[in-house]
Amino acid sequence: MPSNDPVSSNAKMYVEFPLSIRIAQRSMLLAVLIPILLVRQLRFPWLRFAVLSASGACAAVGFIATYYAVVRYPYMGLVDAVDGDLFSKYIESQKKWVQVAAILICLVIAIAGVVVPMLDGRIVVLEWVVILYAAAVLVFVMFLLFYYDPTDHPTIATFLRCSMGLGIFLYPFFVPALVIGSMRVDRLLDEAVMKMEYDRRHSPSGR
Repeated sequence: MPSNDPVSSNAKMYVEFPLSIRIAQRSMLLAVLIPILLVRQLRFPWLRFAVLSASGACAAVGFIATYYAVVRYPYMGLVDAVDGDLFSKYIESQKKWVQVAAILICLVIAIAGVVVPMLDGRIVVLEWVVILYAAAVLVFVMFLLFYYDPTDHPTIATFLRCSMGLGIFLYPFFVPALVIGSMRVDRLLDEAVMKMEYDRRHSPSGR
């Protein structure tokens, strides 16, 4: 079982990562790959339902596992997998311009979500919901572009790692988990630092 000490090691084998993180990553990846790999089957109505249902089920499992992991293990964004986790293999390994391009695409989609409902000049309640949701995503994307640093924001790093980056579009739903995770990671890291300081002062070499 993985240690609950957030600073006990800054590198682990991927198999030692919490099960919820591994489930979240695999589920999110499958949610995207299933319709891509089975795109030809989408031409048939009954197969389309099966394919999209399987993708949706994987996305739901990934959502729940990510939510749990962000609250339970918010510091895992600080821990590297020696053999590489799925996020580092398929997302972080990409060239910087690819990562920036992906975030810019998210930015364009978020801006469109805010602007498009306003074009006809008449905004109904549902469109207000869409605008507010897209605005929240837009703020988060701007944060990622200009302010985010994994070391300073380990809970966000954990969130992105677990959701394979797809959580950007689901950010508004994860706000409660991110708030709780951020409070927990601050407390856990403070306790870890205090323990290290205590051990240093009471070790023979520290006297």
